[in-house]
Amino acid sequence: MTLPTLMIAVAVAAATSVHLPVSTNVPAAQAAIDRGLFLYYAYNGDEAARAFEEAAARDADLAMAGWGIALADGPDLNTPLTAAQFDAAQRAIRRAVPLERNASPSDCKYLEIMTTRYAGTFADWQHNDATYRTAMLALAQSSNDENAKLLAAEALLEHGGLNWQNGQLASGESRSALELVTAVLQNDPRNPMANHLCVHLYDLAPDHRPALPCAQRLDAATFPPEAEHLTHMPAHYWIETGDYAAALASSERSYDALQELEETPAGTQHANRYVKHDIMVGYSAALMLGNYATARLWSQHVSGAYNSSFEALTALRFGHYPAAYAAPQASYGNPSVRGLSALHLNHTAEATAAAAHLSLDSNRGYLQQFLLSRIAESEGKYGDAQRFIAQAADNQAATYSGELIPLIPAGEALGFFQLRRGDNAAAIAAFTQTLAAYPNDPRALYGLATALTAAGKDAAAQRARARFNELWKGADTTLAGADFP
Repeated sequence: MTLPTLMIAVAVAAATSVHLPVSTNVPAAQAAIDRGLFLYYAYNGDEAARAFEEAAARDADLAMAGWGIALADGPDLNTPLTAAQFDAAQRAIRRAVPLERNASPSDCKYLEIMTTRYAGTFADWQHNDATYRTAMLALAQSSNDENAKLLAAEALLEHGGLNWQNGQLASGESRSALELVTAVLQNDPRNPMANHLCVHLYDLAPDHRPALPCAQRLDAATFPPEAEHLTHMPAHYWIETGDYAAALASSERSYDALQELEETPAGTQHANRYVKHDIMVGYSAALMLGNYATARLWSQHVSGAYNSSFEALTALRFGHYPAAYAAPQASYGNPSVRGLSALHLNHTAEATAAAAHLSLDSNRGYLQQFLLSRIAESEGKYGDAQRFIAQAADNQAATYSGELIPLIPAGEALGFFQLRRGDNAAAIAAFTQTLAAYPNDPRALYGLATALTAAGKDAAAQRARARFNELWKGADTTLAGADFP
């Protein structure tokens, strides 16, 4: 076993309980199998395949090495299957079949089921994958094999999805996956794949709380950089439940792992695949909080990932209008961000000119709609202003779900518009609805407290203000008035 292999094997053993006993007398081959399965559970298929290939090199008679390559070359919840991946997986499992003579009955069962997944051509995938799901579920239900349960759950979710309806997962396959994951967590609460899938299963749930222990366990674990996706996963739970500081902390760990990966040729491909999503989650959490300095740091992270400056949008979010106005025209969100900043700086004619270019295409995005709304409001066209905010809200509802949240929620814009109009009841309703969608949104709490005070509801206002003050503690930004965004 080489030193890097040994180091990763030790890190995996220390942080997880991933182990799939296979028919080999070569300890290095068994370690490579376990590492490959762990990396597949971390949705790093490339590194998983390399680990399984190492297992094959260590023990040329190990059929389960080919099974692992076929698994790693196949899909996961984030990765649809391509024709090239199908061909690679099919070649791997076909090479493994003649080695079954050396395999245990348990290994043979895994090999038999994987063979059905790649029995035909890529055009036959839907049918053969259904056969695979059915067989994996049967194996999971008839055995105490936690890896069978997790692999079955993964396959079921790939097809059944994560949507919830009437308080339960919408598809029977996904409900079965939840049962399997729950069973594994009861016996093996540290299992990384069980905790990984647990967080995903509740991403779109009306009640996220059952996933809290899963997020906490992933946050507490120490993973190698190759498992960066596992360090990111707790941020899903924290941002969905409104703990933006915790989401930021998880995202910082994820960012550090991404940086380590990008320093190695083998890790660059995985880092490039996840960097935009994972950094954007951290950035959106930073924008919810009150520290401009922290948000600017994350804007630099996200600017590097997207090759576009987010400085102007960050400055707008924190009320630094001169900085937002002065940002390069090519910055993300311009010309809308510049137009909104121009309004705040009383450059009304310039803002109006910018809005004129957008009015013919009012569905381009919510930042454009915010600008059109503020221009309409400045002209006394309050119905048009509210209509543009409603369009922004529709865009956000169609675009964002789970851990993905808008950088400026439309509900905030509506609430502050109603505050400026003096309609406290409508403002209270808008901010309350925003807080239901984005719990603990500090700006919505600030607006709610302001509206409640203006409506004479002092006790409720004090409660909202207390929540805001707790969330805003240590912020370097002061909120004042109702001139948002």
